[in-house]
Amino acid sequence: MNYFVSHYQILLKALQRSHASMLSTLMMFLVIGVTLILPSISFLVVQNLKSISETIQHESQITIFLKKDISADAKNKIEKELKSRIEINNYHYVKKEEAWPKLQKSMGFNESNNGLSDNPLPDAFFVSPNSVNPNQIVILKSSLDRLEGVDQVVVDTGWVKKLNSLLHLANKAIFLASILLASMLTMVIGNTIRLQMTSHHEEIELSKLIGATNQFIRRPFLYSGFIYGLGGGLTAALSLKLIVIFLNQTVVEVEALYGTQFIIIDLTLLQYLSIVGSSILIAVAASFISINQSIKKLMTT
Repeated sequence: MNYFVSHYQILLKALQRSHASMLSTLMMFLVIGVTLILPSISFLVVQNLKSISETIQHESQITIFLKKDISADAKNKIEKELKSRIEINNYHYVKKEEAWPKLQKSMGFNESNNGLSDNPLPDAFFVSPNSVNPNQIVILKSSLDRLEGVDQVVVDTGWVKKLNSLLHLANKAIFLASILLASMLTMVIGNTIRLQMTSHHEEIELSKLIGATNQFIRRPFLYSGFIYGLGGGLTAALSLKLIVIFLNQTVVEVEALYGTQFIIIDLTLLQYLSIVGSSILIAVAASFISINQSIKKLMTT
């Protein structure tokens, strides 16, 4: 119990110090919050783009051209296979008699000037897969190619590969930016803690004279770092939540103009807790490094 009581008293002392310099404490919360919110917003944007890309219905993404002499049984078997596959979101069948007039109209031809006496188009299934992962689409194409009565399977994966490459690059950029911002945050928090130790120089020296250990001296400043990290993390999480709410309210106007339903997907509770946890971890680590360096200097003077 003495151990927990001691930590509780030191935490109260750290809170009193933070309250005594309220303006500087709030400034630290703001600095940490703004620094953390930049990569958090970028991550939120990438997550929403990824979500949008997964819901895109690109009907011509996979086209299954059937053989001209295909039997009705083989056609039914292909449709049953498409219906049973969990990798396929939806599909629709287009007869060659329906596709040929549409193609002529889109090309500006008619029966008198197209130069063709017979319909050259085959019957076809247009398939929309559940995933935009290029590897999964290639596997799906290979299995569809082996179906009886299938002449050719055409896959349009160029846009998928480009989109996935851009999202992958964006994730790497966010990761690198997060490391740089965390390094900058470590220096800012470390300097703040170092200034606190300098202002309590006489108190620390007195504690050393009466036999206080380095661990005892370190604790209140570590708790100060913890308070900075907790406050900054909560500031970032709350600001991000308010931004998402504001943007979703603004999106209502876009829905009214374009008649489409769109909502910005918020981060999960675990992801919000990760922001707060990362903030605390960075702040405590920065405090620990700064305190150790300051104690070493005090011991040499």
